[in-house]
Amino acid sequence: MSTFVNERIKVYTVFNTAGRKLVPVTFVWSGRTYRVEEVTYTWESRHGATTFLHFAVRAGADLFELVFNTHAMTWELRAVTSLLESQCAE
Repeated sequence: MSTFVNERIKVYTVFNTAGRKLVPVTFVWSGRTYRVEEVTYTWESRHGATTFLHFAVRAGADLFELVFNTHAMTWELRAVTSLLESQCAE
C-alpha cells in the first residue's frame, strides 16, 4: 500500500550524457539519506507549460516516487510503498 507524502526533498543526481537523462543517485528525506539502488520506471507528465519528470526508485525494501519540476527546478517525494508490506499482503 502506498503512502502519499508530497514533500519537497533534496535529491543528488547525475546527468547521463549517453542517454541525455537525469538519474537520481541519493535523496534526503526526514533527515535520512537514501541510496537509490534501482530506477524501476520513469515517465513524464505536464501541468500547463511545466513538465514533471517522475522516477520510481528502489531504496532498500521501499519504493519511492520522486518528481522533478523542470520549471521550478525542485524535487518532491510524492509517495512511498513498502515492498515488504506488499509481499506480506499477498
